[in-house]
Amino acid sequence: MTGDRAVRLEFHDKTARLVLNDPGRRNALSRAIVRGLFAGLDQALREGARAIVIAADGPAFCAGANIDDLGRGWMEGQDPTEDPALLFRHLGQLPCPVIAAVHGAALGGGLELSLSCDLVVAADSAWFAMPELGHGVIPNTGLALLQRQVGMRRALEMVLTRRRVDAREAWQIGLINRVVADGELPAQALQLAHAIVDRAPPGALRAAKSHLYGHATIDWERVIASPRDVPAAEWREGLDAFSGRRRPDYERFWRHDRLGNPGDRALPLTSRPMS
Repeated sequence: MTGDRAVRLEFHDKTARLVLNDPGRRNALSRAIVRGLFAGLDQALREGARAIVIAADGPAFCAGANIDDLGRGWMEGQDPTEDPALLFRHLGQLPCPVIAAVHGAALGGGLELSLSCDLVVAADSAWFAMPELGHGVIPNTGLALLQRQVGMRRALEMVLTRRRVDAREAWQIGLINRVVADGELPAQALQLAHAIVDRAPPGALRAAKSHLYGHATIDWERVIASPRDVPAAEWREGLDAFSGRRRPDYERFWRHDRLGNPGDRALPLTSRPMS
């Protein structure tokens, strides 16, 4: 295992399988899991993996970010080996195909993890959501990647309403590639990996992946920096309310915010009124 035993590395022929291994917390994306994934990916490549499958033990694929880590200032800068955005960028830069095998909940950071993989196979039980705004934070990687998969309108709806999307709808809108029965998920993900690498040479696969991502350029520096655009008082209130199992009080922020003034903080890096 890797990453404080938070991630398990297995080999199935030439395909590596990285398994999130914190089922008691529904594999919430934590510092330990991010470290474990970085270490597991490096080890898999060193040992000659031709493809990588990311899966999970327990009832959920990944139930969002670990609230304890967020509350301890994870959004305010951290060790690069514990930065989810750097992990998500790294997945797209790997020379081999990466497939997410999703069952149960893929929330917030879990959905971002699946978006960062090249392909997604989902079980019938899978469902997806981005609940971050309700907690006073933003899905920074999701804001960059989601619209590429589902289009701007659907991306805005998922982020702003935070509603659940089940596996069938996820397939219909292009969020995932395949839906399979729960019991078939591990085998189907491995089968897809083998179907890719058994029929194409490594250089061509590497070039195809590199150029596909190159033509869909993502401003990763903006992704990495964007959580700092959220006022600290807002995300602290959101996380405190979540931990305390109470409804967050955002009304005070609305009373003092100048959101309606386009010359202030609204959409700071996009269009401004013409002078």
